[in-house]
Amino acid sequence: MKETIETDVALIGGGIMSATLGMLINQLAPDKSIHIFERLNDVAEEASDAWNNAGTGHAALCELNYTPEDAKGVVHTDKARSIMEQFEVSKQFWAYLIEQERLANPKDFIRSTPHMSFVRGDKDVKYLKKRYNALQKSILFKEMQYSEDKKVIEQWAPLVTGDAMLQKK
Repeated sequence: MKETIETDVALIGGGIMSATLGMLINQLAPDKSIHIFERLNDVAEEASDAWNNAGTGHAALCELNYTPEDAKGVVHTDKARSIMEQFEVSKQFWAYLIEQERLANPKDFIRSTPHMSFVRGDKDVKYLKKRYNALQKSILFKEMQYSEDKKVIEQWAPLVTGDAMLQKK
């Protein structure tokens, strides 16, 4: 026999986005019932897990598909900036929840994880440099770094700097 649950809001998946949305709904409409349904044994084990995705949210730091290059060679940053702006709003909301003592220890779920885009070949390196320069025009991406120096890349990502990985095809 299947159990029936009456609820005002059903959130599917126990990741960071459902948790954040649930908290936001609770702040705006505390009288609404909210149920989060997760098929795995624990929450945040799939897309929200740092090994499977961006961890706590997308910030558009390394997702190259958020900065398409058009036929004229112009790299468009609108989508990346929009996603980063949304991520900044999420961080502000989490900070509010901490101030309100709704979150006890933000280090339990908010961690800074370095992001990196690695490309090979003249065409892709040229694109990545143009992407970097285009994103640098926004204050949201001012801390982003760019390098083609093998020693710098080796410091950032030692596992991808073996000779076989850096050879141009």
